[in-house]
Amino acid sequence: MKVLVITGKLAYPIVKEVVSGIKDVEVKALDYPVAALMSVRYILEGIKDLKQKYDVVLIPGLASGDAREIQERLGVKAYKGTESAWDIPLVLEALRNGVELSTVEPADSIIKELKERELERIEESLEVNSKVAFEAGIKVPLYPPPFRIFLELDPNWDVERIKEEVERTKDYVDVYVVGFPVGHHDLEEVRRKVKLVLDEGKVAGVDSESPRELIEGVKAGAAFAFNLNELNVEKLEEVRRESAFVVAPFTTEDRGDVTISLVKKAREMGFERLLADPVLSPPLQGLMDSLCEFKKVRKALADVPMLMGILNVTELIDADSHGVNALMTAIAGELGVANLLVMEKGKTKWSSLETRIASKMVSMAMVQKKTPKDVGMDLLILKDKRKVKEEEVKGEEVGYVPPSMDPSGFVKVSKAKDKLAVEFYGKKRIALTGTDALSLGRRLVSEVNVTPQHALYIGYELAKAEIALALDKNYIQDEPLFKRVYASSGAKGNKGDS
Repeated sequence: MKVLVITGKLAYPIVKEVVSGIKDVEVKALDYPVAALMSVRYILEGIKDLKQKYDVVLIPGLASGDAREIQERLGVKAYKGTESAWDIPLVLEALRNGVELSTVEPADSIIKELKERELERIEESLEVNSKVAFEAGIKVPLYPPPFRIFLELDPNWDVERIKEEVERTKDYVDVYVVGFPVGHHDLEEVRRKVKLVLDEGKVAGVDSESPRELIEGVKAGAAFAFNLNELNVEKLEEVRRESAFVVAPFTTEDRGDVTISLVKKAREMGFERLLADPVLSPPLQGLMDSLCEFKKVRKALADVPMLMGILNVTELIDADSHGVNALMTAIAGELGVANLLVMEKGKTKWSSLETRIASKMVSMAMVQKKTPKDVGMDLLILKDKRKVKEEEVKGEEVGYVPPSMDPSGFVKVSKAKDKLAVEFYGKKRIALTGTDALSLGRRLVSEVNVTPQHALYIGYELAKAEIALALDKNYIQDEPLFKRVYASSGAKGNKGDS
């Protein structure tokens, strides 16, 4: 099957690179800079005098118009490709496998399954072909991709809470770091918590300022020790071959140089498995300078894997964590840091999942030598990548309408853990739980004769609770779920509608 791929002048080099090596595929750049802004009629005019015969013409996915017009005029099948040039090989594969593409819509949705399989293939290839610095329960990459995710467990969590958190995050985390506060000297607790992580089938690390606790944690089975520094390097010599050590300076001055010196000293002492961490500073507290220190260490210690505690940024800026984690993962990728330390607490809950997705995005982007955009996955949770066209409705403008109380009773809507709950208080009390707001509302109104206005209010609040459940946000009845940042509103809320 011979295919002609149409593109614009700007995208031509990328398209040529993407299809290089693929048999029976030719690329033609029309005299137009941006491929997505071309129309089908413009494309038709540009290829109407084709001398070669092709089986399929593939036009840009965002080109306007119906590609069927090309087929009718030239007698050759024509389809729309994907929005991203990097996905063209998947479109070609789909065509050769007999997948029917669209002449009107971009092929993105059609090839989604193929794309997911391709992503899995690339991930597997990265794991097989990555340069491994050493093994310590996991394969530690020297450079990304791939990445490894370390999760620092809150020192205040008891054994049961740790077990819950490991179960919740086990699909995203490579190493669980059991931390202990300054001044902690309970060796039995160190052994117990390390053993708990190991019993869950996961790799454990131990983090303590006490050399005794670090040694005890290593002897209990911790594969990573945080941190080896200028104050404890001699005291940890007895377990130098039993664990991997994160080298992070205690001093706040010249941390890059100190890290380099510490790594060299530790190697001379017989420490074999080391990760360099010159310590990331918080925003507005030296963040940029600390990134420069990472760059210095990466250049000086090309044969040593590095670790970055991106939690120092995510924890210390009041912004949604998924965006911060994505940006810090991309920065780590540029710096050649493959091991990332996160924490899950309060607003940074789910950081391990977010960083896992971000690490896959950055890995794919690094392989494709592009920005982490249109790589087959994203962290767009609260915003949409593209706005759909909104049709304005002409009608009567309605302002605030006060509620009318329902004489049959009142309702309480709540959220706890993984469930929604709705309770009705009237002549009889009804309590229902579940995860689907619509089903809960239907069941309630089938059992209680509420007014139409009250039914509307119940549905409204249940929908809010369901969104809060999906985003793991707090839900408080009658309170707004989100801040109105981007759009003003005359709505006054629903106080008293319960």
